[in-house]
Amino acid sequence: MNNRSKAINLFINKTKYNRSDLLSCVAIHKGFTNVSYKVQTNDMCFYQIRLGNDKGKVNRQNELKLHQLLKLTDFIYYDVSNGNAVKKWISGVNPTKRQISSNSFLKAFAESLMWLHRVKASNIVKHNYWDCIEKAKLPLEHKAAYISLIKDYERMPLVLSHNDLSADNLIYTPSKKVVFIDYEWARMNNKYWDVANFIREVNLPLREIKILCKLLKFNNLHQLLTFVYLTTNYAYQWTFNMPFTPIMKRYRQLTFKKLKRYYQFVSN
Repeated sequence: MNNRSKAINLFINKTKYNRSDLLSCVAIHKGFTNVSYKVQTNDMCFYQIRLGNDKGKVNRQNELKLHQLLKLTDFIYYDVSNGNAVKKWISGVNPTKRQISSNSFLKAFAESLMWLHRVKASNIVKHNYWDCIEKAKLPLEHKAAYISLIKDYERMPLVLSHNDLSADNLIYTPSKKVVFIDYEWARMNNKYWDVANFIREVNLPLREIKILCKLLKFNNLHQLLTFVYLTTNYAYQWTFNMPFTPIMKRYRQLTFKKLKRYYQFVSN
């Protein structure tokens, strides 16, 4: 049975709808840990079907705790054993590069991130900065830089963090708000990690980085840029801990190019 058929079966089994009620089921996202489909029904409602595909890499109990902590009302069904889910559709779009560079988007993103970081959390897994480094084939200068810098910063205060902020995990709503989705990798982490990871995911230019830094009330641009390098280094390490597919190979190559580019932030 292919993924589309699995998604349709999951939707029918976990909702009030029958197969004849479905107008469409379209693939919208295929990531490293899940695949998603958008379903439209004959009463003009829309839903997202997510099939977990992580080979046990994601801590689903931790994800469930996040759903409960944040009171995410869009989930109709969630299977903690594998990450399969049925969700109400959130109106909006994944932001484009042009939208991301706008002041209105950056302001909305900063507001959502500050809200998340203020949430009081307990029993949420802490991010492990060292869990991927042993398998990773890091060049010596990058391994040394990572170890040294993480040791300097790993005692920083922790905040609730999404830990995987990319354009695919953001919804830019018609009312110009930014909604975070897919909290699979959410962890307790330092305040710089989320924004630094977002910067490297979307290749945010320095001009917009400076704007975002001010919006978030960060008074240390250099430290933020250091974390852009660190999140890129960690992302490169992570690729050695996941199944090595052609897509993962390409992602690793692109991440290594960024790693070399961002090394300027920490090598001077």
